[in-house]
Parts: sequence; structure tokens; C-alpha cells
Amino acid sequence: MTSRRMVVTGASSGIGRALAVEGTLRGWDIVLVGRDRDRLNSVVSSLPPGDHEVLVADLSHREGIDIVVARLRDEALPCAGIINAAGMGTTYSYPFGPLDDEKLMLTLNVEAVLELSHVAAEVFCLRGSGVIMNVSSTATYWSAGTYAASKAWVLAATQGLAVQCKSHGVRVLTLIPGFTRTEFHEQSGIDASGVRPWMWLSTGEVARAAFADLELGRSVSIPGWRYRLLVGTVRHLPPTGRSRVLRWLAPLAPRAAE
Repeated sequence: MTSRRMVVTGASSGIGRALAVEGTLRGWDIVLVGRDRDRLNSVVSSLPPGDHEVLVADLSHREGIDIVVARLRDEALPCAGIINAAGMGTTYSYPFGPLDDEKLMLTLNVEAVLELSHVAAEVFCLRGSGVIMNVSSTATYWSAGTYAASKAWVLAATQGLAVQCKSHGVRVLTLIPGFTRTEFHEQSGIDASGVRPWMWLSTGEVARAAFADLELGRSVSIPGWRYRLLVGTVRHLPPTGRSRVLRWLAPLAPRAAE
């Protein structure tokens, strides 16, 4: 693979930032994508030396998706990898929250991943090499609602992508993290204080597991033995049973207004 340049969306914080850091440690130059230039510049300044870039784009809107699509198609400085880590949740369960919030979430969690994965696969398959990593969630196994549905779509679509791209030399991985200490729940207006302490992962733990599984040729990565055990156990339960387990282990609620 002649290029070692990788696009990472959602790179200004959380899992996206950790994946960007881990990528540099494994020899990648990173194109960091996010909404806040100052935060992206702060991340770049903390990375090991490399030919890194900052790309300001809000992927919950059409204009932002177009910016990243253009970067993926730029052959002057070709990219050989993409990690779709940008994502969001909503405060209230569907249908009790604003419909516009739901649409914004689905644009970011589904439409952006769909289009960027499609463009990356098209470009990489023609070259005969490349990496695509899409971030799903263990919510796909035990939750209901539109956020879980969006992440279930990521899982199913990326598994199909992995099969189609394998013969073209393109490695595809679905990353399925559990509860991870990031800004996600706070930004989504969710109180996660009831989550059992042993269920929390660090962003570094998630990123290291993702790249390790990618290099082992796996198509799915579930970081943490406790989550692999939990997913393997609850996935065979009926939906109501899975939801009951989650409510017992990790009760979530809208954050109280201050």
C-alpha cells in the first residue's frame, strides 16, 4: 500500500480521537475530520509527528459529507483508509423528542457512513488495497429505538461491505464498542450514572482492540472480554429479554435540567 493516509471522522474527541492517535502509532498519517477547527488542531498538536491534516466538516449536513467525499476522491494526496467514527444520539426516545433531532442523527449515523463507505470502497477497490472501519455499538444487540436501529444498520451494511470488498484487497471492519468514557452521553443529554462501573471501557482500550483485530484480518471487533461474553449471552434472548438485561445493568434516562 503506497499511501498511508487515513481519514478519521469524529476525530476531535472520544473514540474517534483515540482511533486517530492509535492510527498514528501504527504508521498512518491522519486526516482529522470534525466540526471544530480549534479542537482538531489541538488533537493534531498532540499526535506523533506526521503529515497530518485538519478537515472541518459537519457530517450531519449535506455540505459536510460533500467535503469528505471530495477529499476521498483527491488523487493528488490519496487516502488509503477511512474510519467512520462520528456519531450522535438523542435525549428522548422516539417518538417523544423533536423529529428534527432524529433526522439529524440518522443523517450522521447512517447517511454519512453509507456515502463515505461507498466512495471509499469504490476508490480503494479500484486500487486493490485500503481499509474501511465503521463504528457501530453494542446497542444493536440489546436496545430498541432509532439510535440502536442506526447502529444496527452500520453493523449489517458493513458486514456486507466486508464480503464484497475482500476479493479486491480492501480490509473492512465493524467496531462494536460498549459503554465508553467519552462526551457522548453528555452531548446526547443522557444520564448514564446508573451504568455498572465494570461496564465502562476507555477510549484507548477500544482503539487498540480495533486496530489489533483489523491487523488480524477480522471483520468484527468487540473490545473487552466482558462485552464479548455479554453479547454472546444476550443475543440469543428474545428482544424483551435483552432490553430487560440492559435496563438492569445500565439504566439510562434523560439528564435532568440544571
